[in-house]
Amino acid sequence: MPRILLTLTALTTAIAFAAGCGNDGASSSGAASVAPAGSLVYGEATLRPEGDQRAALDALVSTFPGEGSAADRVGRLMEKAFAEEDSELTYREDVEPWLGDEAAFFVSSIEAGGEHADAALLVATDDEDATVEAIEKDGGARKSEHRGQTLYTFPDEDGAAAVVDGWLVVGNEGGVHAAIDTVEGGDSIDDDDRYRETLEDAPEERLAFVYADMPAVLEEIERMPQSAALLGQFRQFFEEPVLVTARANEDGVLFEGTVPASMLTGFPIVAEGSGAAGELPADSWLAFAQPDLGQTLEAYIDLFAGAVGGRGMIEQQFRAATGLDLEKDVTSWMGDWSVFVRGTTLESLDGALVVETSDEAASGRFIDGIARLAREHAPAGTRVGPLSLGGGGEGVTLRTVDVPQPIHLFQRDGKVVAAYGDAAATDALEPGETLAESPTFTAAEEALGEGYAVSFFLAFDPIVELLDSGPAGSASEWQEVKPYLEPLGAVVSGARKDGDKVRSAFGVTVE
Repeated sequence: MPRILLTLTALTTAIAFAAGCGNDGASSSGAASVAPAGSLVYGEATLRPEGDQRAALDALVSTFPGEGSAADRVGRLMEKAFAEEDSELTYREDVEPWLGDEAAFFVSSIEAGGEHADAALLVATDDEDATVEAIEKDGGARKSEHRGQTLYTFPDEDGAAAVVDGWLVVGNEGGVHAAIDTVEGGDSIDDDDRYRETLEDAPEERLAFVYADMPAVLEEIERMPQSAALLGQFRQFFEEPVLVTARANEDGVLFEGTVPASMLTGFPIVAEGSGAAGELPADSWLAFAQPDLGQTLEAYIDLFAGAVGGRGMIEQQFRAATGLDLEKDVTSWMGDWSVFVRGTTLESLDGALVVETSDEAASGRFIDGIARLAREHAPAGTRVGPLSLGGGGEGVTLRTVDVPQPIHLFQRDGKVVAAYGDAAATDALEPGETLAESPTFTAAEEALGEGYAVSFFLAFDPIVELLDSGPAGSASEWQEVKPYLEPLGAVVSGARKDGDKVRSAFGVTVE
């Protein structure tokens, strides 16, 4: 399609998430009547903010460099992008006057080879004639018909466009055909029971949502011989549809999704928290705290076993390489786990992994096995000796000329710790102050909402300070980006049970 329509496609999608407004109910918009039934992926948003969502977005946007509301800023971005294109169109004169309140997109099918998908963007138009004029003014289109509707195709760029039933449809030809077929009497995604039932779980107030029909995606993948054989245990990720919504409040932007529990195992960044994140050192800028590391590792082993000759093959190769039994000496004793990283200069960076052990004899064998491997394979100049750390415990300390601080691997008080640096090893079990006492962490935790335990936390201020202190700090590119990172508070995620479903949340806070 012409580059100007590509720009419209990309930036309208940006508007949908940067300047969208809340939806007053759990139903979808009129765009769903244009998207075909059986669409693999469907998403929508409102383009013109109103009410609480508009107020929240404008408040958030005001903390960043620049002037005006979210809508003003997006409008200027659109003007600049159109001006940079080799086109007769301008945003203010040729697009903004007809641009409606809603936008959506869909992916209706994937070819058997997996290299091509039929998809389209839907943008509401308040003036179909003006929209047609914009398409024709941009030039390069071939005019034809599909089921009585005017179709514009752009052969040189494998794109198409049409204006149907109050919507500008932009995509590849198959995607635009699918939208026209729907308008001309075909079933829409609103007719899909699975879609309607999934959308019932969406928060009533939202900026936007994306729906993925994972069972339907699986059916498409199974039609691809080269992909179906590799699915193996990954099939469990396709058992139920996935719905992700976005909404804004005074704290930032929150993405919430209803997902299968099996998917959380495969993607621990959005997994259910163990509740231990707040117990990590207060100056941590990265923190994980999640339940049952052994179960997570077992899930990954099972996922990949089919691709490498089965679980027995993995266990055999692991024993040959380490002398350890994968289950008895590794996964069986591993319970809840946490990770932290801290430091605002390269010299002060440290951190640790902490894993609860249910069998200190087994975790002791694991520590001995890792120490043995380090002695046998570590590069010259590396020393592996008895644990050199106050406070007691059983384990080893590794020192090497290439790493400024020692690495400690030990167990104490029912926990196994792998730490970089003396201070991190000590604070891993007994921090002077905890994240629960940090205003940035507590604000991020509150932003997730009631019922969510933090599983992942990333604070921006220390990272900005870290980058500023290093070689990149004086680079002009960094100085241009830095003002847009400074207003950010943290990225935070967690999950909670919601009846027979799991709801996962991912938030970005603004200070």
